[in-house]
Amino acid sequence: MPLQPVIKEDFLHYLWKTKKIGGDLLHCTDGRKIKLLDYGIYNTDSGPDFFNGRIELDGNIWAGNIEMHVYTSDWIKHEHHRDHAYDNVILHVVYEHDSLDEALNNIPTLELKGRIPRIYLDHYLSLMQSQDSIPCSRMLPTVDKQKIELWKYTLVVERLLQKTAHLAEIHKATGDNWEETFYIMLARYFGAKVNTQPFELLAKSLPLSILLKNADKPQAIEALIFGQAGMLEANYQDEYYQIIKKEYTYLRQKYGLTPINAVMWKFSKMRPGNFPTIRLAQFAALLTSNDRLFSKIKEASSARTIRELLHAKPNEYWNTHYRFGTLSTYQLKNISDEMMDLLLINAIVPVLYLYGKSIGDEIYTDKAISLLESVKAEKNSIINEWKSMHQTVKSAFDSQAFIHLKQNYCSYFRCMECRIGHEIMNR
Repeated sequence: MPLQPVIKEDFLHYLWKTKKIGGDLLHCTDGRKIKLLDYGIYNTDSGPDFFNGRIELDGNIWAGNIEMHVYTSDWIKHEHHRDHAYDNVILHVVYEHDSLDEALNNIPTLELKGRIPRIYLDHYLSLMQSQDSIPCSRMLPTVDKQKIELWKYTLVVERLLQKTAHLAEIHKATGDNWEETFYIMLARYFGAKVNTQPFELLAKSLPLSILLKNADKPQAIEALIFGQAGMLEANYQDEYYQIIKKEYTYLRQKYGLTPINAVMWKFSKMRPGNFPTIRLAQFAALLTSNDRLFSKIKEASSARTIRELLHAKPNEYWNTHYRFGTLSTYQLKNISDEMMDLLLINAIVPVLYLYGKSIGDEIYTDKAISLLESVKAEKNSIINEWKSMHQTVKSAFDSQAFIHLKQNYCSYFRCMECRIGHEIMNR
């Protein structure tokens, strides 16, 4: 059985914004002749879809707003008849006219079904009915690559704004303290995907001010980090473990600290090098070697300089351990280049971007985007899919753009809001 046409409002918006519907031979559903003089201004907020439109209806000029729906009956379903924001609607544009409700008698209705040029409808349906995870994958080779490159910049900015939404909440909770905000975000992404939550909770439970008071005491920093992580509640006989446990017992009482629940940490299905114990040891080493880290990073001249700041060597104990109390083959546990890339992409760049936005200084927003261009592209299934379609992915700037495009547009068939989708529609 063939697929039924799937028409959504965004398609109608696209047709209206790009003036694909027009001409002097249009008639409303009640037979009155209508001429479109001004399609109006597209509204992305609540209220009518287009503001300040103008139409000529039976020789009279009407000025006001224009609302669009797939079906005429959607006006009642969306309860617009109860909303005064829609009192000035002069035209109701629908794909299919299916209602003669009295609440709509005074609003001219224009039905688009049968009036949409076949080429646009075919292109639209080929996207909406695509079985591919990226709907336009088979048509993508026809799109000008230069236009895709221009679209990437907007996608990267959108992704940064998306990431900074949570970040802004953290910043507000710290009393607008940028060092504390950065410390929490840095902790969050030391947890990678699996342990972001316990790492963030750890940082929130251990104020940066306490760490700064002990910045010259590596043992105290390690005790505070592992203790607040809830990992010093056991009774391993390792000398190192006993030393930092004793240190934490003193510091916990001194500062009135409460550790998080150790059950939150996840070890299963992870490579030993990514165990939270190793990440915590690296985090402690980084905090020991760098106080006021955000101040240093925001003034750093390049990604190379930032990488130098991120170099940190955990306590020697961890070169022969992945967990407390269990010996392993000797291996350096320094922060890897891959880990630095992850921190640059997910913690450093978003904080720099929000900082620049907050103080109104494009130096920092531009620096944030430039940093993405100097970091290697991520490697994952989404990026592999874009590469298989011969798309250029040279840096994290490219990979972040394509990840955002897939997760926020392709997965929701938002083709009519995508510049690639527009190019395909306009072929």
